[in-house]
Amino acid sequence: MVAGIFNKKMKRGIYSGALGVTLVWLIYMTLAILTRNAYANLDQFAGLIFGELGYGWILFIMILLFGTLFGALGGAIGSGLVIFIDLKQMDRVDNAQTREER
Repeated sequence: MVAGIFNKKMKRGIYSGALGVTLVWLIYMTLAILTRNAYANLDQFAGLIFGELGYGWILFIMILLFGTLFGALGGAIGSGLVIFIDLKQMDRVDNAQTREER
């Protein structure tokens, strides 16, 4: 949502949210694989799902894809809120100007 707040266009909010969350998850997962051997856990869990070992990379990619989708959703919500608030503020200014004219 934070990435969307800084962008006034929905398209840029979605892109920045998706890119930001994807990069953070990529860094987090890479560090987890290098320092805590998280790939073994991914591989075992994928073995439970698919029936054999060696498919941990599919879960890695799925985690990144879900992160990208949730980041895009958060960016869209954030930029949508900014657009909505700007429209409400413009309506208030227009209503105040019409009251002054009366």
